[in-house]
Amino acid sequence: MALSPIRVLTLLLARRVQTCCQSQSSLTLSVRRSTTVAQPVDKGDDRPKLIDESKVKPFEAIPGQQSKLATYINVFRNGGLARLDKYFTWRRNTLGPIWKESIGTLSGVVVADPSATEAVVRAEGKYPRRMPMEPWLLYRKMGGYSLGVLLAEGEDWQRHRSVLLKPLLRPKEVASHTDTLNEVSDDLIAKIRRVHATPGKSSSTMDDELARWSTEGMAAILFNRRLGLLSDSVDPMSEEFINATKDFFRYSEALFFLPFKLQVKLNLPAWKGVRRTAKSIFDITQFHIKESIAAKKRSGDDSNIDDDGHIRHIIQYMNDSGKLTDGEILASTAELFGAAVDTTSSTMVWTLDLLAWNRNVQEKLHKEITGVVKKGDKITQEHLKHLHYLKAVIRESMSQTDQNFHERSLLAKSPVETTVGFVEHLYSVAPFFNRILASDVILGGYHFPAGTTVIVHVGLMSHDPQFFDNPDKFIPERWLRSDKPIPRLNQFAALPFATGPRQCIGRRLAELEMYLCLAKIVQNFILEPNSDRPLKPRMRLLLAGDKPLNLKFVERL
Repeated sequence: MALSPIRVLTLLLARRVQTCCQSQSSLTLSVRRSTTVAQPVDKGDDRPKLIDESKVKPFEAIPGQQSKLATYINVFRNGGLARLDKYFTWRRNTLGPIWKESIGTLSGVVVADPSATEAVVRAEGKYPRRMPMEPWLLYRKMGGYSLGVLLAEGEDWQRHRSVLLKPLLRPKEVASHTDTLNEVSDDLIAKIRRVHATPGKSSSTMDDELARWSTEGMAAILFNRRLGLLSDSVDPMSEEFINATKDFFRYSEALFFLPFKLQVKLNLPAWKGVRRTAKSIFDITQFHIKESIAAKKRSGDDSNIDDDGHIRHIIQYMNDSGKLTDGEILASTAELFGAAVDTTSSTMVWTLDLLAWNRNVQEKLHKEITGVVKKGDKITQEHLKHLHYLKAVIRESMSQTDQNFHERSLLAKSPVETTVGFVEHLYSVAPFFNRILASDVILGGYHFPAGTTVIVHVGLMSHDPQFFDNPDKFIPERWLRSDKPIPRLNQFAALPFATGPRQCIGRRLAELEMYLCLAKIVQNFILEPNSDRPLKPRMRLLLAGDKPLNLKFVERL
């Protein structure tokens, strides 16, 4: 079997690391939990705590500084690039919730404490800045592509956001797409029934189907047209787009976490792969934009607003705003379209796997759904107002761990084995976000100067027993308002879409897609595992499963 370019790079680096490790066999590591928390969390008191500035330590005192070589040694000792979640957990348990980190192009201070996270959000400034995505910025520059809402900064970012705010983040505008997304989810149900619920007929994994479902939904919203990705005969161009997007993230992994400049200088496979797949993404997006505009012209309708006052043609809306160039419209559209392939679908993969292995949660969810909406009916916004447990399941699935950890930990012989983190984690699909501080701030007793890059690790916080009871169990009830309210600070410990003005701009659409899809799946099928264990995480910029999602779909009578 041929090795992938990333695998070759990883093996070469691993061999070098192994040689270095042999010469450093005396290296010992002590696992401890630090008390350098930004502001001690008292579950009964969410009021800000006063800080004695005479005790504030300088930025240079933050632990974690190590050489690039030592970093890679420790990364590979903890499972390699595919298990960066274990490496970050080891660093947190060794150094505490705040430490300096530098892996490839990822460089800054990691924080895994909700009060520190709140302070970071408050110090992000008028135009929140993020760490430059060097590989992606370079290929845009070399290919002559503009920057979109994902990569733009400052006033340029604000221009993009001001245009996209209304169609993508305003609840009433997003709700106007409910019927369209119902239809896309219905097509997925029909495909499951036709292919996956009939023994011996399945020819593709659910990962593939969910990628097509989320891409189809985003295309219907962005381009106001269906691509037919859930039919039995898939359009080759659309399939190429999905494959190119997946490969783009796979190649990007090596560029972000292995020596980037060296890969560019030698034109190594990962760099060539990113440039090739990025071109496919932009070319196919450009094709759909042109087709969307042409279809609108053929209709003879110049209006972008429907009878209810909602935007119905986002591409034309962006063009009519007068704020974005054609290149910028293409860039933002490509970013939104590409994000649909992996982010939303990956969250659904984890959610379905969790439900299959937690039948009690699945049946409770089914009971709620059948009590609110009749099988076969469209799910409306009015229905969604009453599907509280459905929303709790989605939120819990974005911040849950391997549900078997609790039982395994009871049998652990070593105290270290029961330490939070030395287990298989199932983090949110995007386990961290970052900000560049616009002003000086005190975090965890340290002075952070303006301009510091802070990496907020949401995945670590959402599994810390300091902030959540039984964090390693799948308990959607923890998010229900009828139960004990989640303390304010703990809200900052679970931010799968980030927060503030620079949060994920497709958040509301993604949530609506997932609510409708999950409700219809549970309404129609009983989910049963078709393997000997749940999925385990594999880091790929986004968190993916270590194997295809394999489920049994049993028709509900």
